[in-house]
Amino acid sequence: MGLLNRRCRARGGAGVVLVALLVTAAGCDTLRVQRPLASGAVLAEGGPGAYRHVSTEAPAPPLEEVWRYNAEGAFGPAPALPAPGTVLVATRHGEVHLVDVASGDRIGKRSFGEAIEGAPVLLNGRRLVVPVASGRYGLLAYDLINGQRTWVRRGDPHTAGVLAVGDRLVAAAYDGTVRALDAATGVELWAHRPDSLAAFFATPTLVGGGRVAVADDAGRVTTYALSTGRVVWSATLDAPVHETPAAALDLLVVPTTRGAVVALDASTGAERWRHAADPGVLFASPAATPDAILVGGSDGVLRRLGLDGAVAWTQRFDGNVAAAPLLAGETVYVGTLDERFVALDLGTGREVWSTTLPGRVKSAAVATDGTLIVLAEPRHLHAFRSAEPAPPALSGAAPRQP
Repeated sequence: MGLLNRRCRARGGAGVVLVALLVTAAGCDTLRVQRPLASGAVLAEGGPGAYRHVSTEAPAPPLEEVWRYNAEGAFGPAPALPAPGTVLVATRHGEVHLVDVASGDRIGKRSFGEAIEGAPVLLNGRRLVVPVASGRYGLLAYDLINGQRTWVRRGDPHTAGVLAVGDRLVAAAYDGTVRALDAATGVELWAHRPDSLAAFFATPTLVGGGRVAVADDAGRVTTYALSTGRVVWSATLDAPVHETPAAALDLLVVPTTRGAVVALDASTGAERWRHAADPGVLFASPAATPDAILVGGSDGVLRRLGLDGAVAWTQRFDGNVAAAPLLAGETVYVGTLDERFVALDLGTGREVWSTTLPGRVKSAAVATDGTLIVLAEPRHLHAFRSAEPAPPALSGAAPRQP
């Protein structure tokens, strides 16, 4: 399959079927589909449930690149958003692209005016809620079926992603305000703005029990009751938080910009343990399962930690690890700023496969339908699937001479 930029051109196979079902007569310069992309699901950064950046749909290594797509703009730190058979990707050019996973063809795109840094969410397969980092709109909801905005919230730029829980959204604005909104209407249900100049870069995190945690760049972590906005607990760390924490059982695992990953008790906010590195290390967003935490840093080290904070293994790379890893069964996928994308064995940290990309990887990889999607600078989506096994040698063929 050729590695060409595809501009809404179906090229046979499954891609033809999907594009025919999804794209409307409006053409590819709009973002509009004929049916929901997913049935009744909330699709958001890091995957479903309490554990983030974990996939059951990723291919097994070794991998081969099957297509490459030009998104025509740079990416923020947010990963792409996979839906069955498709993937949505937002850019700093202010656009959201919908791409067919089977073929790499563009199904449609839409400009939302200004840079998109945080991750959008997809509700019920049709309503896309987009955080906008500057300009007139801070948040807006867009209906993929009718191609219309359903509501907008003006001002209050949002550099962080949006959390969707049931019929509610939680958004942390750059000005330090945390809000819960009705997902259908955008009506504000409650809001808090602590008395500080802190800003939010990290997406709110669901920690269970109907509570949501937010972490700001002053190092404060606050947990709110989702239904009422009541503050459940607040903890102050000694370092700013720029990347999204992860929930792991009864822990909230928080990466900081000053050489520490801090695990807080999700019920009380008490510090349970702290993993310390060099004070200058900036930690990326972690990936978490019920028995493992994977987190990389600007020192080029990916660490596997236990839920007690003990180090199981480390793997060092030549480039910084700025994106969350993706956990896929017994495989860990991670990209680096020295343009490598690597698969490691989860149990040992041993490298089992790698490739070099034509750009740095700063966003977490995602997977759907047996396809792994990697965002790499300056503006490309790279799609990988498991490599086809080599054909068997012909019967009776002469052995190769040394």
